[in-house]
Amino acid sequence: MDTFKENELHWFPLRIRNSSLSRLETMKQRLELQQDIDETYAPMGFIRVSMKKMDFAPILLNYVFVRSTFSRLLSVKSNLDQFEPLRFIIHPVYDDKFERHNEVLYISDKKMADFMRITKEENDKVIFLNNPNYAFKPSHAVQITEGEFAGVVGRIKRIRGARCVVLPIGNELMPAILDVPNKHLRYLTEEEVIGLKAEG
Repeated sequence: MDTFKENELHWFPLRIRNSSLSRLETMKQRLELQQDIDETYAPMGFIRVSMKKMDFAPILLNYVFVRSTFSRLLSVKSNLDQFEPLRFIIHPVYDDKFERHNEVLYISDKKMADFMRITKEENDKVIFLNNPNYAFKPSHAVQITEGEFAGVVGRIKRIRGARCVVLPIGNELMPAILDVPNKHLRYLTEEEVIGLKAEG
């Protein structure tokens, strides 16, 4: 744990093993009752819940986002009867010597605020990418300067021939804002990106 302190508040995406709509909703309700949990979030949208029915429901059935500290979450997860299916997401990071280490994925408040803002309501301009390898290819960091998503920070990508802004979170959680005009983008330096992470 060399990038965050165990007693600092952060957002943690948690994977729910063998999840379903009812299991996700039950898990979210149980987490919200815990004193050690400050907030939970699951992005919503219209999804097919049966062969004939669409419903407004969580889009990512295997994930719930939790704001807490790492140490408090460990305590919650120790209750195996209720929370045994919950798993932290482990991802690779590289140190100054370019040596790879695996650590628990966490999300800054700024990035989570952007994520919640673009996924809180159904919007035809927002999709979840199903090709994480493509989404993680190097690209410019940008901030949207105008429109309904002004202030959102992400990475510029070409999707279906259109200029889009992607918010890479982990290996699978990739919301993208479609067709953002170049005139509505401010290209960020890596120093600015690091500064935004520190603020979040």
